[in-house]
Amino acid sequence: MAADARPAYGPRRARNAGATKARKWEWWHYLLAGIGLAVLLGIIWGIYAIWFSVTHVRTSYARVSGFVVSLSAKDDTRVQQIPVHTGDVVKKGQTVALLDKADLEAQVEQAEASLEAAKSALARAETDLEMTIRQTAASADEAEAQLSAARARLAQAEAELQMQARQQPDEVRKAQAELSAARSDLARLKAGPRPQEVEQGRADVKAAESHLAQATSSLQRLEKLHQEGAVSAQVLDTARMDKDVAEANLASARQKLNMLEAGTRQEDIQAAEQAVAAAEAALAVANAKTYEGQMKGQQVATRQAEQRQAQAVLSSTLSKKSEVALKEQDVLAQRAAVVQAQAQLDSAKARLSDAVLRSTTDGVVVRGPGRSIHEGESVAQGEPIVTIVSTQGDLWISASVSELAVARVEEGQPVLIKIDAFPRRKFRGKVDQVGKATEMSTTASSPWQLQQVPIKITFDTNGARVIPGMTCQAWIDVRK
Repeated sequence: MAADARPAYGPRRARNAGATKARKWEWWHYLLAGIGLAVLLGIIWGIYAIWFSVTHVRTSYARVSGFVVSLSAKDDTRVQQIPVHTGDVVKKGQTVALLDKADLEAQVEQAEASLEAAKSALARAETDLEMTIRQTAASADEAEAQLSAARARLAQAEAELQMQARQQPDEVRKAQAELSAARSDLARLKAGPRPQEVEQGRADVKAAESHLAQATSSLQRLEKLHQEGAVSAQVLDTARMDKDVAEANLASARQKLNMLEAGTRQEDIQAAEQAVAAAEAALAVANAKTYEGQMKGQQVATRQAEQRQAQAVLSSTLSKKSEVALKEQDVLAQRAAVVQAQAQLDSAKARLSDAVLRSTTDGVVVRGPGRSIHEGESVAQGEPIVTIVSTQGDLWISASVSELAVARVEEGQPVLIKIDAFPRRKFRGKVDQVGKATEMSTTASSPWQLQQVPIKITFDTNGARVIPGMTCQAWIDVRK
């Protein structure tokens, strides 16, 4: 038998059996080592879990939050279209809802028509005012020219009458003197007190007030001295008399000043005008005694009538200035109407612009408070239509902890955060605020109700696309 065909027994077979047995013992060794390592890791993990539960407080509820913007209608209206849905990411300025525009567009058209009508009325009022001013100015210039001419003719006629009066009896000269005096008195009354007289009256009042103050002060000082026996009663009576005199002088000065500031009364002017008319009549009677005097008197009377007529025309023309004032008031009223119409148009356009609701921030559409609004529904003023949580500002985590653990939680403690949307990433934050009141909460693992304390946690997103509404877990490190 060949050597290769020998049976496998003997020393060679024994060696193969020993190698197999060694291999079996090596496999069991590794198995036991693995089990021991797993048990050791379990013990270490259990110890770590116990240590972690002692040094950290886990929140019972945690969700990413942000600033909320609720968009609503400013008037009762109907929703035409809502192009966004809950969970959509929107940009600032993006249209999120369209409201009914029919009534608003009609209001804008009506406001535009009212503005055009107000502008037309203003243009007519300004044109009318300009024409009235021009006509009044031209009429006033013509009337003043006619009055100046009438006065010149009257002055000439009176000069001729005075020359004729030199040859007339004393009665005529007396009547002329009375007429001249009456006219002088009338001119003085119409002119009123001079500014120098008014200023002198005010100075007299101030001097009287100063004198009264001095007399009062002196009387008070003497009364004290009299009580002390330093002065006699006669001196005190003299001081009181001086004070009474000063008060009387002050009253008189004030009355005089009041009369000067009030000016000439209309009754005195009318009386002076009547005196002038009477003197003119007396002069006319005196001049009528002679034929030539009658002719001169008649001429003067005619010139006076012309002057009165010219004065009446001028007064009538000047009275049109009140009409100008009325026209100016009309223009001001029309301008105010234009401003009001423009304001109404701007308001209508603003309401029309408000019919398109645009997001005021980058954010995420969430379900807001109240009922869900759908297209075609009517909404009340101020009722939220679309609610957006801003992603432009800082985000935070709204969470709560049990009342049993809140005593260990303080502001500023570090927080370990795990957001469910990013299972392989951990975030770091800190406790920003701890609530001052509790709120009731029922958990699935507890059949009884526990009091929860809300807390606010700020954290760093580290560039992750974290959006409000994401659920998360948070552990507060209470060692610090």
